[in-house]
Amino acid sequence: MSTNTTAENEAVEPSNELPADPDRVTVADTGAGLLVFVEADLPGKELAGFADVSDWSEIRDALRARGLGVGATTNLPTFDLAELPQ
Repeated sequence: MSTNTTAENEAVEPSNELPADPDRVTVADTGAGLLVFVEADLPGKELAGFADVSDWSEIRDALRARGLGVGATTNLPTFDLAELPQ
């Protein structure tokens, strides 16, 4: 007799730390805040979080315009400007 079991996937928590190498971080100014991208393991960049946000609806619009999900606004960290590389 077999039993049905469901494999549980552990959720991967986003990192709240930026890479030490400033060349691995890119910031896009939306006019209502900053989108913070870091180099991904594969070629390209991934959204790591946000900084200096004054209008979250504008941030959601900027994410949609880039083909990114707006759920990131509740799942990714908000960084202080001092944490961003110069």
